[in-house]
Amino acid sequence: MVNITTTHIVYLISIFVIFLFMVFRKDIILPCIAGIFAVAMSQTKNILKSIEILYSSVFVSGKELWQVILIISLIIAMSHALDDIGADVVITKPLLRFLSSPSKTFWIVGIVMMVLSFFLWPSPAVGLIGAVLIGPVLKSGFDELSFASLVTIFGFGAALSGDFFIQGVPSVIAKTLGIPTSKLILSSIPVWGVTSLATIIFFYFVTMKKLKNNRGNKKIYGSNSSEKKIYKESYIISFVAVLFFAIDTFLMYILKIKGNAATALIGGTAIIVLIASTIVQKDFLNKTRDYLKNGFLSGIKTFAPIILISAFFFLGELTTAKEVIGPDAKGYLMDLGIYLSKHIPLNKYTVALMQLLIGILTGLSGSGFSGLPLVGALSKTFAHTLNINSSILASLGEITCIWVGGGTIIPWSVVPVTAVIKVDPDAIVKRNLLPVIIGLTCGYIATVLLL
Repeated sequence: MVNITTTHIVYLISIFVIFLFMVFRKDIILPCIAGIFAVAMSQTKNILKSIEILYSSVFVSGKELWQVILIISLIIAMSHALDDIGADVVITKPLLRFLSSPSKTFWIVGIVMMVLSFFLWPSPAVGLIGAVLIGPVLKSGFDELSFASLVTIFGFGAALSGDFFIQGVPSVIAKTLGIPTSKLILSSIPVWGVTSLATIIFFYFVTMKKLKNNRGNKKIYGSNSSEKKIYKESYIISFVAVLFFAIDTFLMYILKIKGNAATALIGGTAIIVLIASTIVQKDFLNKTRDYLKNGFLSGIKTFAPIILISAFFFLGELTTAKEVIGPDAKGYLMDLGIYLSKHIPLNKYTVALMQLLIGILTGLSGSGFSGLPLVGALSKTFAHTLNINSSILASLGEITCIWVGGGTIIPWSVVPVTAVIKVDPDAIVKRNLLPVIIGLTCGYIATVLLL
């Protein structure tokens, strides 16, 4: 029998306060920090110890997430180096002759955006796609709004919600669940596939209908790709970069390289490609430093809030809570879930719906990452209570968080796209809203059937 203590109540109240901040679209870092301190004070009754726990919780959270931050920083640094030598133009140039109609452009650009997002992450990928392909895409019959929506759906929605290659998104959830990232990814594939496919297919018909209605307003645009300096070595480096990452993927499949080993392989390859891209430039020693510095600045900028948010939700898990607070700590969120299950009827339909709603709610902040620790912690709690698959349940929460907050249907989350393709963010959101809702609904149904 679980004993609910005052500290459990303090932790629960803190979660409600965080939810309220999310509902009113306010940043949740301060309430997360306040929640850590309140839980620490309730548990230890010692103000000095509680102040120490504030630091310890952030340290443990950062330690858990460091590898994720590192790989993403290296990927961003590499993508900037490739961009500066014109490798983006070299890689995408063979595609230009195939962009002859809106339908072909939809699938070619969408798939290229998805693949690049898998390997580079969506923000660098949209910079590459936007800079190089905007002219040919618009000449094929697309308008700017359809192009902007296309890259958000395929990149910030489908690719980022899976994140099978870099594994930044699933790593956050897996850390909270206490399971290998590879296990979570395998469990998520059916839910991810149903959600992404339903969204993309519906979005395709919406886009084709809009373009058919706007066909008489087609404009002619030039491409700025010819203005970018391309080194003679860029062709070799572009080929080698694509080849190396293809080999990485092949080796990961054949040799069953997973988890930290897979991340290390990708990170090492990114460093090699980065160095190759800087050596051909003038002042390459300083360039290498600048690329790495900017990459790490981008990585830390993305994940600094997540470290602080995760620090609070990691307290809900027994092992992490003991590491931060001490041997007397409890698994506060886990205990609350067990207690609620004995007083409130829970089943796979209701817990899956809760994951969907929590993912939507946390996504309203405009950061698809902010809700990941919470959906992971709650999935572990519900799975333990109902004896269901925590990975599948967490997958629905993960996918919802990213589709909603990652950069598809929240105006302030599509800024990376509007910075490259000059379109009103509200217009992108309006275009994407119905397809994403349909996709997430299909994902919920798939989750219930799989649980």
